Amino acid sequence: MRVLMFRPSHYPEIAGGTHLGIDLIDDIINSGHEVVLITPAPWRVSEEVKNKYKEIKTEIQYDGRLTIRRVYVAANEKSLISRAIRMFLLTVGMAIKGIKEKNIDVIMGHSMPVFIGPTSVLISRIKKLPLLYLESDVVSESLISTGVVKSGIKRKLMYSFGKFLENISHKGSDYIVTVSSLFKERNIENGIPENKIEVIHNWIDTNKVKPIDRQQNFLFDRFKLDRRKFYVTYCGNLGLPQNVEILIDAAKELEYIRDLEIVIVGNGVRKDFIKDYIERLDVKNVQLFPLQPLEEVSYVYSLGDVGVVIGKSGTSKNGFPSKTWTMMAAGQAIISCFDIDSELSQAVKDGKCGIALEPDNSEKLKKAIITMYENKTNTQQFGLNAREYVVKNYSRKVATKKYISALERIRYKNGEK
Repeated sequence: MRVLMFRPSHYPEIAGGTHLGIDLIDDIINSGHEVVLITPAPWRVSEEVKNKYKEIKTEIQYDGRLTIRRVYVAANEKSLISRAIRMFLLTVGMAIKGIKEKNIDVIMGHSMPVFIGPTSVLISRIKKLPLLYLESDVVSESLISTGVVKSGIKRKLMYSFGKFLENISHKGSDYIVTVSSLFKERNIENGIPENKIEVIHNWIDTNKVKPIDRQQNFLFDRFKLDRRKFYVTYCGNLGLPQNVEILIDAAKELEYIRDLEIVIVGNGVRKDFIKDYIERLDVKNVQLFPLQPLEEVSYVYSLGDVGVVIGKSGTSKNGFPSKTWTMMAAGQAIISCFDIDSELSQAVKDGKCGIALEPDNSEKLKKAIITMYENKTNTQQFGLNAREYVVKNYSRKVATKKYISALERIRYKNGEK
C-alpha cells in the first residue's frame, strides 16, 4: 500500500504534532507500506535551517519507502491577512504536488492547514482514490478560538466559512479519524454516520520520552538554571489560543518566592509579544527560551517540577494539546488551565497527576503553583502518577495500528486486496 499523506509540518520543524507524524510514518513503513508525505517547508525554525530547506524540494528516506515533498512559501505571519495568504499559497503548492504524484493507493488528509481537507477531497476525486480525513482540529472552532475575530458579523462569517470547509472534508472522505470523543459526538450530531468515524487519541512513545534526572539534564547548564530551585515550565506553541499571559501574571505575584522560577520554552506567532509582555511587566522570575531539537524532548520536559497546559476558554472545542502526554511521560506534575469539562481536564483528574483549573484565571493558577511548591512530596507523586497513566493508556503501538488498519480497510474501496 502506498499512502499519500498531507501534514501541516514535519521535522525539523517542531510543533505539537511533530512526533505523532514521525511515529505514524515510521510504523506505517515498518508494516510493509510506503508513504509519500507532502508538507510545508520548515518555517518556525532558525534562519539557517529555513534557508537550507528553500533548496530541498524532495527527500528520500527509509531506503526509498518514504518520499517527502516540501512546499516553500516566503510570507510573514505578522497579520491575519498575511497568514491567510501564506496558508492559501501553501495549499495550492501542496495540491499541485499531490495531483502530480503517481502510483498511490490511498490518501490521508488533515484538518490543518484549513484548506487541506477540501483539497484532499478534490485530489481523491481526481485520482478516484479513497480518503481518510484526520481531524486533529475542528476547523470552524479553530478559526474563531484564536480570538482574532472577537464578535459580530465577522466572527459569524468566519465560523460559517469554517463549517463550509468542514462539511466538504467530512462528506467527501471515506473515513474520519478524530482525536477526541467530543469531536466524534459533534460530527454525529451534524449528521455524519457513526460507522464512518473513529476516535484514535494522540499518543506518546514512552520508550523515547522518559524522565531525566536533574543532575543528568544538560539543559540546566545550557540555560544556566540553578538545579536547586523549583521550576514551573510551559513548553510548546506561543500562539493565539494559548493564553500564556496568565502564567506571566501569576509569576509576577510569585517573585517573593526566591527559589521558584518559571521557564517558557516555545516558538510561535506571539513569541515577540510574550517577550515584550515579560519586559513590560518587568517580571524577574520568568525566562524565555526557543524550542529545542526534537531529540532533546525528554530533557526539555524534565526541566520543570510542574508543567502547565494553557488554552483559552473554548479551546477544547477545537483541539487537544498532544504535548500533555509528553509532559506526563517525562514525569511532570500537571497544572491544566483548560476548559474544565474537557477530556484533558478529566485525564488530569483520572490519572491523579495534578490540578485541573478553569482557563483564563491567573489568580487560581498562582494558587495552584503555590500548592505544588509548598507540597513537594505530593507534587513528586503527581509526576509518578502521570508517567504511569500514559504508559497504561496512550501507547504508540496501539494507536498507530488503528490508523494502519483504517487505511488498509478503505483501500478496499478501490477493489484491491
